[in-house]
Amino acid sequence: MNVHPDYEKMCALREHFEGFYGSAYQDSGKVWTIGYGSTFNYNLNRKVQKGDKISKIEAIRYAAIDTESVIKQLNYYIHVPLNAVQSAALVDYVYNRGIGNFLKTKLDELINSNPLDAKIKNEFYGTGLWDRMGCKLWGLGRRRRTEWHLYSTGVVKTDWVKWG
Repeated sequence: MNVHPDYEKMCALREHFEGFYGSAYQDSGKVWTIGYGSTFNYNLNRKVQKGDKISKIEAIRYAAIDTESVIKQLNYYIHVPLNAVQSAALVDYVYNRGIGNFLKTKLDELINSNPLDAKIKNEFYGTGLWDRMGCKLWGLGRRRRTEWHLYSTGVVKTDWVKWG
C-alpha cells in the first residue's frame, strides 16, 4: 500500500476548510452530517440523525472510514511509496476534487516518476482555482496551497496572503 495517510493531519486540514461539528447538522443539501463531513454514524451503524454527537477522536475514525475508497483508488494509480503526510495531502485533494479531476492532472505521473519533483507544486496550485466564468476562487486556491505545503513539508499551513 503506497498511500497511507496521517488522519490527524488530514483532519486538521479539513477542519480548517470545512470545520468540525461535534453535533449533527444539516448541510446545504439538507443531509445530516457530523464530524468532518461524515453522513454515516459508524457507532450506531446508521445514517447521521438530528441529536447525534461525536468526539474529535471518533470523527477522525469516521474520516478514515469515509476515505477508504479514495485511498483504494489512489493506491491503484500511485505506484511509489508516499509518506503519511504526503498521503494525507493527496487523499484530501482527491476527496475534495474527485478521482476524475485528479486523473485530468499530471499528478499521478509526476508522483510516480519522482514524489519530490518540484513540478508537483504546479499541479496542486494550478487545479481547481477557477470558477466557470474564469475568476480565481481564493478559497480553493488556499486549499490547494495548503495541500501542497502539507505534501512538501509535513506542516498544515493555512495563513496564505491573497493574490492580487
